[in-house]
Amino acid sequence: MDADRTAGVLLIVGGVLGLAGTVSTFFPFSVLGVISFGLVLVFGFLVYRKRSESRLVAAATLWFAPLGGAACVVVLWFNRFGWGYNDLWDVQGSVGLFGMSFALAGAIIELRGIRS
Repeated sequence: MDADRTAGVLLIVGGVLGLAGTVSTFFPFSVLGVISFGLVLVFGFLVYRKRSESRLVAAATLWFAPLGGAACVVVLWFNRFGWGYNDLWDVQGSVGLFGMSFALAGAIIELRGIRS
């Protein structure tokens, strides 16, 4: 598998994990996370298909993935210090942060390549 396909798979996995981590939490932050990770998921499919704009959407992922990750951090923060404690929100926030990490790794691989 070449670097474009690897980067696309990582972006897709990051988008799916991010959506799973932000889809059913606090209202304003879940919207931010769902939109951000939804775009990351679409960007992953574009990179995987080796479209001509794949480097541009990989650069956009460097903005949208941390934006969705910020929504996950807010969910984790509110869960600890805000409106009570819920174990599910800890899991969802952590899964969203893992999704952000996968998406960032895929974007960096697309932009910088894999060196052997």
